[in-house]
Amino acid sequence: MIKLRYLLFILLIFFINECYSQNKYSISAFGQYGYVFPTDKFLDGTYTGNPINTIQSYSIRYNIQTNGSKPWHQLYNYPSFGIGIYTANFQEKQHLGLPIAIYAFSSVPLIRKGSFTLNNDFALGLAYFPKHWSVDNLANVSIGSHLNCYVEEGLSLNFSFSKKLELSLGFTLSHFSNGATQRPNWAIYTASSRIGLRYNIYDAQDIYIFQPKPELKKGYDLIFSAFGGYYNELRELGQYEPKDERRYVRRNFYAFGLNTSLLKQISYKNSFGIGINLGYDDKADTKFEVYGSTILSTTAPFEKRLNITTFITYEYKMQDFSVLVDAGYYIYRTKSQNSTPNFFQRIGFRYKIIDNIFASVAIRASKFRLAHHIEWSLGYRLQHNQKQN
Repeated sequence: MIKLRYLLFILLIFFINECYSQNKYSISAFGQYGYVFPTDKFLDGTYTGNPINTIQSYSIRYNIQTNGSKPWHQLYNYPSFGIGIYTANFQEKQHLGLPIAIYAFSSVPLIRKGSFTLNNDFALGLAYFPKHWSVDNLANVSIGSHLNCYVEEGLSLNFSFSKKLELSLGFTLSHFSNGATQRPNWAIYTASSRIGLRYNIYDAQDIYIFQPKPELKKGYDLIFSAFGGYYNELRELGQYEPKDERRYVRRNFYAFGLNTSLLKQISYKNSFGIGINLGYDDKADTKFEVYGSTILSTTAPFEKRLNITTFITYEYKMQDFSVLVDAGYYIYRTKSQNSTPNFFQRIGFRYKIIDNIFASVAIRASKFRLAHHIEWSLGYRLQHNQKQN
């Protein structure tokens, strides 16, 4: 679970690095009310008789407004970014408590029209749930650990009342999960409406520095990376009572691999490409099952734990930070009845450490919602750019 802290740490490096060139700050406060998707038997009320279908949440943010002092500010229409604190109430304090989160965010203007601005809003951080699955909280199969990843994506329409005040109305989708590092982990997904107020500690006029747009160099990026991660499986021995800790047996499985991808840059922000991966999955063709009153745990030969996947990839860049989205397929592996589907998805983040060296973190999932494992990567980007006439 300690590794999940790096999700926030990677973003904070980016934000701290940028703060030195900024001097325009603001404070925002939001209230949200929304719907919880009934994705498991805890949330739909099967286990408790009390469906969890609403969420109320509140957030406070410290915003840093870009001003054009760096070329990427103009390219992204002068976005703002910063850190925030979030708390939520699922109306289920007995099994979930009142979770809190600390997160980093970016708010990128898509359209500006007079006093109105339509923004894309993205947040990533760590959420702490006071209550999670345990022998004293068996119903909560959604959240398996105190620390979880918190991701939120949405749109907001901002209206400036004056140089100091802005009203925000928006819609967001959020996700809470520990990335399968501790089972059970069915995760929580929500959709919410949002209203907020922002107070600018500056006059919102004449804050932008205008610079010539840098020349776009379209070309190709060849990316090499190595990743590692682990995930957790849980089995139950039926001879013990449900609240007896001896009933629950866990095993960690490890995953490693080498990725190579070729991306074509089509704009300042967007790149598309294809890739291939040679991977190792500890669980492939192994057994970790209940047979009567015993657990049978075996490990397959090394060669049967290897796999090859291919994937299409998309990268959205913002200076040294980028978001990656992959859709992949296993073209070779040893399958068993417990194998995940051949088609998988991956979403993650890259941050350039120095020169062409980057670090990244991504979640590999199936069915667009079931986490398999978190991939922690270190890689190198080889760039070949050509000037466009």
